[in-house]
Amino acid sequence: MGCRDAGWNSLRKIGMENMNQSKDLNDRFGMPESAIRAAIEAHKGVIRTGMYVPTRDEVATWPPKLLYNILMDWMWESPSEIIPNYTQIAEVLTVLEDRPDAGDLSKIIAECREFIKVK
Repeated sequence: MGCRDAGWNSLRKIGMENMNQSKDLNDRFGMPESAIRAAIEAHKGVIRTGMYVPTRDEVATWPPKLLYNILMDWMWESPSEIIPNYTQIAEVLTVLEDRPDAGDLSKIIAECREFIKVK
């Protein structure tokens, strides 16, 4: 196992541990509602690209194309109040990889891994 694989396994473990703590399907990967409200207020009520943080249920069930757009916007275009962290994206990856159609999500999974590597 390479160093990169070991790092990913550690992040996946963190994601699994956090998921075990939060079984709420409406949870937005620990993103507080107050942070989302603060982002909206900072932009004078305008909902801009990257301001939607998906729920665990949405990541587990939405079609790949829609999910890809939502996750890319959240990871790369979100306002500073709601930029996701390593742990949140590790949790997203755990949900994605546990989906029965995970094979169809390879592009999303690769982008999430790239986000973790860049951050």
